[in-house]
Amino acid sequence: MAKYYNKRKALCFFGRIRMIYVSRYANPELRKGLYTPVRISIGTPKWPLGYILAGEIKELMPFGLKDIGDIEEFKQRYFNRLDRYGVDLIQNRLDCFTQYGRDVVLLCYEDIRKGPADWCHRTMFAEWWKLRTGELIGELKDESKFKKAQPKESNWVELPLF
Repeated sequence: MAKYYNKRKALCFFGRIRMIYVSRYANPELRKGLYTPVRISIGTPKWPLGYILAGEIKELMPFGLKDIGDIEEFKQRYFNRLDRYGVDLIQNRLDCFTQYGRDVVLLCYEDIRKGPADWCHRTMFAEWWKLRTGELIGELKDESKFKKAQPKESNWVELPLF
């Protein structure tokens, strides 16, 4: 039934190449059931997602890098790690999920719509993949309303000192 082509073993179903996207767990688009959601974060969300995760790719998780605040240092160390795994191994991991016949979405927590200061390892993976393969991994559309963090009201009352 499925047709295969050999561009680094990616799968093609009924003439359509399966796409790979990145996104955040809270993206409501995922609840439509049109995608194969795959965890690449350290830890699984504790809230009900409204969809079932198909699995995980541990090689894309930022183990040991989470506390690095400098984006350039994080990027260098994450790219070095991805280079050690290599494109072929990562492609094999992705192929495990493209066989379900839906586009694959690699997931973590961050809502990167907030701006460039809110960077994320999933977008760095997409950048690394494009540099190494020439293939684009885009952010899955997210048409939900962007919620800016509201300052929390405090129960504290400031009293005069004198």
